[in-house]
Amino acid sequence: MGWLSFDLDGTLADWPFRRVVRPWLEPFLAQPEVRRALREEYLRRLAQGSPAAFDWGDIQRTVAQRLDLNFPDLERLLGEVELHPSLLYPEVLSAVRSLRALGYRIAVATNGLARYQRVLLDRLGLPYDRLLAPDLTQTIKPNPSFWSSLDGAAALLVHVGDLLSQDVWGAQQAGILAVWVWREMPPDWRRTPPAERARRPDVEEVVAAQLRIELEEHGLAPHLRPQGLPRPDYVVADLGELVGLLEMGVGA
Repeated sequence: MGWLSFDLDGTLADWPFRRVVRPWLEPFLAQPEVRRALREEYLRRLAQGSPAAFDWGDIQRTVAQRLDLNFPDLERLLGEVELHPSLLYPEVLSAVRSLRALGYRIAVATNGLARYQRVLLDRLGLPYDRLLAPDLTQTIKPNPSFWSSLDGAAALLVHVGDLLSQDVWGAQQAGILAVWVWREMPPDWRRTPPAERARRPDVEEVVAAQLRIELEEHGLAPHLRPQGLPRPDYVVADLGELVGLLEMGVGA
């Protein structure tokens, strides 16, 4: 067996960094000038393709100096604030344990910096074998080289993520099997067997609609936007369905 890589936010956990940090930032985000400055700084860095686009602490320090603000220290906050186990999606721990029992090695592949995400992963008790993050890989998803450190005898077989523009498209560019986790999947899609969903006649329409939403929210620079529609190899509603697919031999 080889590597399975998983996005973190929206795939393994319910955006823990955002949920932990946001309450402390609300007094600042309520000010339109501050909110605008934070997003502009993020987009400026992202347009450069820089891993620093996801260095939330440094973005805040830059804006704080410009606007004479005093943001909370993020690394200290992550280490001290109470984390509820429900930040992990309900099936994740059992699914990851099942996948490791099948012989897969687990990589967490996140655009959040390791110095922030490692604290969250360890405190949430998620078992994993390697962390891929911009400050370790020196690049960001969807760049195919993001996964290059997993080359070798234990090849990367599958990448699993919720973002079409980063996870699915990036995996496809890297020649990796792409599994899209669509946790808001409607009932009619759920009735379709997971192994058959990517072949549904309406898959392009659904992917196009979801991609538009993502690009509006995340503001990816033109050179990071998918050329054409990303096409997931498989679509699952949760990681329990992924375990079922891999037990059937998908990706072998």
